[in-house]
Amino acid sequence: MEEVTLGIYVQSYKRYDKILTQDLFEECTYVVRKSEEESYRQAGVKNIWAVDDEKIDNAIKTYWYIIDNAPEDIVFVADDDIEDCLYRLDSNVPIGKDKEIITDEVIRIAQLLYDLKLGYACIDATSTPFNYDGEFAFKGTSGSMKWVNKKVLKARPDERVKFNYDIDLIMQELLYNRVVLKPRYLCGKDKQDVNAGGDSGKLRQDQIDSIENMKIKWGKYFGYNYKSNKPRIKVER
Repeated sequence: MEEVTLGIYVQSYKRYDKILTQDLFEECTYVVRKSEEESYRQAGVKNIWAVDDEKIDNAIKTYWYIIDNAPEDIVFVADDDIEDCLYRLDSNVPIGKDKEIITDEVIRIAQLLYDLKLGYACIDATSTPFNYDGEFAFKGTSGSMKWVNKKVLKARPDERVKFNYDIDLIMQELLYNRVVLKPRYLCGKDKQDVNAGGDSGKLRQDQIDSIENMKIKWGKYFGYNYKSNKPRIKVER
């Protein structure tokens, strides 16, 4: 039987003063800019993959650098501001930063992704209990934890939509691989603070341009509500 390898990574920028996600997994590697490597080491990050700044100077470049250069078959990428993970059913139940349980869930979903021969999996962007309608879904927007099956993934980066790169990835996978895997029972409790490594609450013109480029690229299958600042994938599955 072929042995399948899994790598657990955290993409991070300017959050060396608030190390959170490392505490959730038995082992993980932070992907950071070389100019910040020493700051992350001093903050107590155990495993660091430091990359030349110009190669990962925005979120889309960092994400795709990990996917294209990580040696494992299945690559798991988490955001750097996750305080805990939750089980979502009729209510949200904190896992309590239990590294063994959370790591086992990451492995379980990675195995499902491999067995089903799908390219991409992700958790929901929200943990609201009333949104829960089943253990898994097969389309929808992406949250703070993502899995990629490198041999099956068809999506490729598009700089024109770099501020919506995760949604664009899902749209591509829905087009070429028909479905994505969304474990809806597992959610992240994200701190969502705005700091040097976070996003402004107000849309900048380059972010608006990215949204409009998504509309041009995907037409009727993508929508965006500027009032609520929420995207929508309008593909039936």
